[in-house]
Amino acid sequence: MLPSRAACAVVLFALATPLSAQQSPPPVDSATATTIRQLLAITGSGKRMVQGIETMVPAQRAANPRIPAAFWDAFLAHARQDTTRLLEQLIPIYASHLTAAELEGLVRFYQTPLGRRLAEVLPLIMQESMQAGQSWGAGIGRQVAESLAQTGLQFPSP
Repeated sequence: MLPSRAACAVVLFALATPLSAQQSPPPVDSATATTIRQLLAITGSGKRMVQGIETMVPAQRAANPRIPAAFWDAFLAHARQDTTRLLEQLIPIYASHLTAAELEGLVRFYQTPLGRRLAEVLPLIMQESMQAGQSWGAGIGRQVAESLAQTGLQFPSP
């Protein structure tokens, strides 16, 4: 059974960049594209993106229980097999923000022991940083709620 159009829309909304943010990028010369592909390979970007999707899918499954498990399993299987198309879509994005010299410098950096180490630990740093940010934001939310409750503002029960 295929998921409904509404369910597909939810998945696409949750997992994709807003279409309004995507425009036809200018063409990227082949040398720059090659350097970007090299940078993406050295940093393990495809693998990291699949890991991110694998991390998000359980929450999407829970939030969308009407979507059959077979859909999510097939979605993950396709995502794991088809990172090349995604990485190709990143080339104009990188090219629009970094010069050829900057890209070449990044490739040289990520080929060093320090660069390889950074590529290895950066996903963990980002994950832990997101957790710290969530905890920090929750603390601020509690403080604001307590302060407003003291003024008589009432919040709905969870």
